[in-house]
Amino acid sequence: MTQALHPAGTSLVPLPNHSLEIPMRNLLLLTAGLAAAAPVTAQTALLREGDPAPSGSAGTTIEDLRACRVNQSGGFAVSLNSDSAAGDISSIWGNFAPGVGALLDEESTIGNFVQTAFDAEFGMTDSALCYVATVDDVTGSFNIDSVWFDGAVVALEDGLSPDGINLFSFFTDAGVTSGGVPHFVAGITDTGGFSGRGLYTGTTPATLYVTGDMIPNMGFPLSGSAVDFDFKFSANGTHNMVEMDLDTGSSTNDRALSIDGSGLFLGGLLTREEQPVPASIGGLPGENWDNFDGYAITESGTYYFTGDTDATETADEFIVRNGVIWHREGDVIDGQTVEGAIEASTMSENDVLAYIWDVSDGAGSLEALFVEETLIALEGDPVDWDGDGSLDPGAIIAAFTSNVAVGSDGRVYFTADIEVGGQTLEGFFVADGVPGATNFCMANANSTGSVATLVASGSGIVANNNLVLTSASMPSQSFGFFIASVDQGFVMNPGGSAGNLCLSGSIGRYVGPGQIQNTGSTGEFSLAIDLTAIPTPTGPVGAVPGDIWNFQAWYRDFEMGAATSNFTPGLEVVLQ
Repeated sequence: MTQALHPAGTSLVPLPNHSLEIPMRNLLLLTAGLAAAAPVTAQTALLREGDPAPSGSAGTTIEDLRACRVNQSGGFAVSLNSDSAAGDISSIWGNFAPGVGALLDEESTIGNFVQTAFDAEFGMTDSALCYVATVDDVTGSFNIDSVWFDGAVVALEDGLSPDGINLFSFFTDAGVTSGGVPHFVAGITDTGGFSGRGLYTGTTPATLYVTGDMIPNMGFPLSGSAVDFDFKFSANGTHNMVEMDLDTGSSTNDRALSIDGSGLFLGGLLTREEQPVPASIGGLPGENWDNFDGYAITESGTYYFTGDTDATETADEFIVRNGVIWHREGDVIDGQTVEGAIEASTMSENDVLAYIWDVSDGAGSLEALFVEETLIALEGDPVDWDGDGSLDPGAIIAAFTSNVAVGSDGRVYFTADIEVGGQTLEGFFVADGVPGATNFCMANANSTGSVATLVASGSGIVANNNLVLTSASMPSQSFGFFIASVDQGFVMNPGGSAGNLCLSGSIGRYVGPGQIQNTGSTGEFSLAIDLTAIPTPTGPVGAVPGDIWNFQAWYRDFEMGAATSNFTPGLEVVLQ
């Protein structure tokens, strides 16, 4: 007798064929006819400097690729400037869902406002953008800062701030939660010469933190600079992480980190410039925090931050992850010795960390892009410049340009300067999070109306044993598990399922203790794959470099109100 998930998910019990159960004979009687999806190469250009501008205006070309972003539905975007006879044009290009990119927004005339430029930084939901724009008012005011969300003005320079006294003087670094709540930093002034700064949220702006506030556990009020521009919110806005500027009277110890409006304490000490780095988190004897750079926090509360300490120059750069020094300068990551500054970093909502860090090549330094502990791209590597799916040996990474974003679908987006045809041109690229991991086989839409996704993060290196599978865009509160095989196949609607089975041969199931998953409120789940014990019908086996394993997630779904099952696409992983 076959087994399937109990409706409550607590055990494996027999179920009739109209539910999640699929008889094992049907799992093994697979047919040909694989419907393959085109894989993404290691780094494929989506836009290039010199390309026609997204607007399609004659004679207008892309001259500058700026910041890149992702949303929680597999969407992606990049801000850019294009060169036209009339001057630079700001725009945002991408897609709110997985697919081909297109123009999402461009400076234009909306009501009384003529937009003349966008800031580089912006945010995106599943259907709308949030950004800072410089505008001219048809009533006669020029070069006014403004915040926009979904085509409407949120705040204007010289408008009254939420305190009812001070006026907004500038805006920067606008973003938005997945639920459509904007957030931005603004300067504030009054007629008496006061100036300050604050972090504001909402379409009717409300103050979160502002100059003069006393932040719990920090000991000093916020200074005139109050908050760093590089603040971060989790996807739904449940958490925020901010570098606060304290009025300590010194510029060498005035910066400290906060989470959710309270000072971040590690090893019993506030994480503040000139404060000790606790030995309990990996600090060296006599080591103090010197400065902080990138940071982020997710809905789960997972966080990281980067920066420098006052340790020796060869060991002072670091990444702290969930309160522990995860890596520091001098470490070897995927065969590369990291050194110097971390130029950019980011974390996806499913806790995948990407960063650009210099590495030593013996004679000097090269810039490198990592996802978790896997090297994705290195200065000097070829890229797919023409977008045809093949690497072009004549197009070489000259430098990364400090922009990176990683989605919950495992895709990594970045900008880089490329040496090609005797020129250095900038490009906007997409890369797989784990080299050698590619989707195959069609998945059907589920009861949410979306097609579930399956991606790999971490590392495909067997010795690292750090491969993580993540499935997303599934129904909430749905049980499921991963399956694995060395063989690919295709069976449409096996055993009455609403999906397609993409594996064949000896199919193993991740149904051991702690392996059966629930999508919770987010519609996704992840599992760390033990490469020393991949399940098969005859027992677990260990992977070796060169093995090719195929994975899929199998989950509960509903079709016209009736319980059924569904599948993600397949994912092929070539292990190293």
